[in-house]
Amino acid sequence: MLITLSQLTGLPVSILDDRQGLNLEELERFFRQRIFGQPEAIECLVERIAMIKAGLTDPTRPQGVFLFAGPTGTGKTEIAKALAEYLFGSPQRMIRLDMSEFQTPESLDRILGIAGGETTRSKALVNLIRKQPFSVILLDEFEKSAPNIWDLFLQVFDDGRLTDHHGNTADFRHCIIIMTSNLGGVIPTGDSIGFTGREGAFTPGQVGRAIERTFRKEFLNRLDRIVVFHPFSRATMREILLKELNDVLNRRGLRTRSWAVEWHDSAIDFLLEKGFTADLGARPLKRAIERYLLSPLARTIVNHQFPEGDQFLFVRSDGKRIEVEFVDPDAPEFAEEPPSPEKTADTETEALQLPRLVLEATGTLAEVSFLRQEYERLSEHIRGEEWERKKQGALEQTSAEGFWESPGRFTVLGLVEYMDRIEVGLSTAGRLLDRLIGSRPGDRRQFLPRLVQQLAHQLYLIDAACRGLLEGLPQDAFVEIRATHDRSVPPEAVDVFARRLTHMYRRWVEKRRMRLNVLQEQGGDGHTPYHALLAITGYAAYSILRQENGLHVLELPGQGKAFRRGKVHVRVVPQPEQPPGTEPDALYRQCVETLAATRAREEGQLIIVRRYREEPSPLVRDSVRKWRTGRLDRVLDGDFDLVG
Repeated sequence: MLITLSQLTGLPVSILDDRQGLNLEELERFFRQRIFGQPEAIECLVERIAMIKAGLTDPTRPQGVFLFAGPTGTGKTEIAKALAEYLFGSPQRMIRLDMSEFQTPESLDRILGIAGGETTRSKALVNLIRKQPFSVILLDEFEKSAPNIWDLFLQVFDDGRLTDHHGNTADFRHCIIIMTSNLGGVIPTGDSIGFTGREGAFTPGQVGRAIERTFRKEFLNRLDRIVVFHPFSRATMREILLKELNDVLNRRGLRTRSWAVEWHDSAIDFLLEKGFTADLGARPLKRAIERYLLSPLARTIVNHQFPEGDQFLFVRSDGKRIEVEFVDPDAPEFAEEPPSPEKTADTETEALQLPRLVLEATGTLAEVSFLRQEYERLSEHIRGEEWERKKQGALEQTSAEGFWESPGRFTVLGLVEYMDRIEVGLSTAGRLLDRLIGSRPGDRRQFLPRLVQQLAHQLYLIDAACRGLLEGLPQDAFVEIRATHDRSVPPEAVDVFARRLTHMYRRWVEKRRMRLNVLQEQGGDGHTPYHALLAITGYAAYSILRQENGLHVLELPGQGKAFRRGKVHVRVVPQPEQPPGTEPDALYRQCVETLAATRAREEGQLIIVRRYREEPSPLVRDSVRKWRTGRLDRVLDGDFDLVG
């Protein structure tokens, strides 16, 4: 009998059978696999399903009446679909009405049926409910419907019934009704995803006030609960993106091919930037995946360029596009003889360092053994109790009263997001290590040098990020490059040198796969000193670049053994956690204000970072990192943090 009733209603037997319990943890997990970043909404529906199971809902009203409010693209519609799927077996059991189409007297016919006409076959709401009384009803953007529509639904919310033009009654008592609204949750185009710092930006309080101004109290009193949906944090955006990418891999064109795919953090960050906007939330994500990922991948598939054996697809980004590369861990890049056993002994690992391997890995067993040790060291730290306590403490702050309106929320949310990114980066490194070692680790003495370099680079950035986190350093940086004109060196030479330094930092950003925003670049004509402002975002950007803060000196041969010296002042300051705002020049103004605020503290503390010399022979001396090299070309090509 219960099975028959389940087939008729669509409700699972676990809900109908009083003898069966309901696993609330499993139920919550069902919603969390589909809805991200909205714990209050999930809690609301889990509690309601528990009440339905226990038979404690009001039998004279619908099973639940909820208003989900907040910015668009944050999961309001998706959670209604998930509820229909759980309760009735399919998202198709959700009846959706776009309430922006209900603004005229004629629109009543779509709810009550056509007056004086055939009603039993129409797609009016009352007929849909008569055919399937067990449904989830989604009233999308409810505030856009006409006020007489609001009054019509008062009867539904209160008595659970609605009478059509012919006097026939439709029973809504077995329905769950969800209204959505963007009231108070509209984020202007250009805002960053998440909680902005400017006046008028999103806060849960302003959503509540907007709802109270729009709807009458008698309407609000008939709602079981109002749930405010929050804009996505970057960590939530990453979860959504990874789910979408997993769904992509299950499409027929990829599911039928036994390919392994590894996602580099740079590809994930690129798709996050292209797939999420403040005003649309996650709605552009599928389109961004198709445009930037699936299109180039499709060209590879139709050209029959497939990985074979232990080869895998390595997906990364150069900041402008997605790059898809087939990597074969077993294929050496050169025809040299494998290193001798004494060269690959464990004792060699003692002299190895991550920066050195990023620059010039050769693919020896000792290098791979060293990288495994570094990975295990970082894993122990990132997966340790102290790390978990730090992250959990930050997460607990988000539940504190008034947190979402407090200025300190940016620092807390930034910390959680940064720790999430580091954890994801470590997972990527672990998968790269597995790919590098391959399926026959005991038989190998030589490994793909390029893949060794990529893994060393990943671990190098994670290590720098962890060190910065321990010191409480922020993630991102502003960089100012300013030439100094004086009589010792021709102004044109100093301006050219300053431009070369800017190019050096551009190359560094490219090689570290970070993101660069050139905020200003002017002067440099020999009359007006060259000046540039850069915003750099990525793993440990500030942690690494802060050692660039100071004077960079160009040494030109003078009389005898003397040198003439031209100076370029490089300033590196952390980007504030608080978003800059929505105006086109907001990031530039934030950069200028941050530099001005730190200038006074730096007076009298100026140091010489590096001296650069091309003649009589190339020489670079770094007084901060304590190294010197004749590879001026390597330094100016962006590897200044790896030399030495």
